[in-house]
Amino acid sequence: MTPRFPIRIACAAVLAASFGLTGSAFAASKTGTLNVKLTIIEGCSVFTTNSANSTMDFGTWSTLSDNIDASTTFNVSCTSAGKANQTVEVGLDKGQNAGAGNDRYLVDGANKIKYTLFKDSGYTQSWGNTGSDLNVKPLPATPGSNVAFTVYGRVPSTSTVPVAGTYTDKVTVSVEIK
Repeated sequence: MTPRFPIRIACAAVLAASFGLTGSAFAASKTGTLNVKLTIIEGCSVFTTNSANSTMDFGTWSTLSDNIDASTTFNVSCTSAGKANQTVEVGLDKGQNAGAGNDRYLVDGANKIKYTLFKDSGYTQSWGNTGSDLNVKPLPATPGSNVAFTVYGRVPSTSTVPVAGTYTDKVTVSVEIK
């Protein structure tokens, strides 16, 4: 036979504690510490006001009989303060659908449409990821300040009527402090 007395004592102790009938040992307060940490590394971030990604939308068309132009802006923010003559260099790769030379393509399945990205609204300075194709701006003296970069895109006119679909590409933005 199992003695029930210890279980009854335990139940009574729990009941007494729930009604506040305990001694001062249960009323004592304790303090401790909570460690909080944040690490900031040297570097830059690329972002838009809405998300980490920006979209250049050429719109909806039925033909490519004229050039189709579009633009979008993204910001670069760096943890380093700019020193005299220090710059931030931003490059754009050829995208997921790169062609020969500097050709970029929007694709929908096996169908593709050529497009080009530029540093200027006159559509004369191509934007790539090496040498003179980089977009270079002064690095602000205040860490964390935004530097805005606008990308201008053009789908050139062609007499070829494209197959209906939604054509896309994804371009990687690279940032380097010089």
